[in-house]
Amino acid sequence: MEKIEKFFDDYSESLNLGLIDEMAKFSGKTLVVVTDENKIICHSQKDINAINSDMLNSLKAGGIVKYIPKVVQSMRLSESVIFVKVRWTLCDQNGKDVFNCYCSYTLQIDDLNLFKIIIIVVDDEDKQFNQMMKRHWN
Repeated sequence: MEKIEKFFDDYSESLNLGLIDEMAKFSGKTLVVVTDENKIICHSQKDINAINSDMLNSLKAGGIVKYIPKVVQSMRLSESVIFVKVRWTLCDQNGKDVFNCYCSYTLQIDDLNLFKIIIIVVDDEDKQFNQMMKRHWN
């Protein structure tokens, strides 16, 4: 569990700094992003960078500048695949919590024994994340 928490802490650092290329290093070569309204398959680094950029820009437009992960569940699905549920606290520039968003991740361990995100499912019960993303993903 410590390795998974470290992975998401490192991932959140790249989110907080807005480092699109760095964020992509946490993803597999193909990435699937699923929300209630959209299913997006990224087949290239360019696609992954574009979706990360759209997400950060939409959230930034909504006043979000800091992302704090809390791993709430992890489960090994196979020797190289792990399911992880994360509660994200999204904060404004003053550090005030704006809202929480739950995401489920399927991680795969690569040849270097590093985690790579292959599927992201946004479990946004309050629909706040989906509302912010609507203008870019439709």
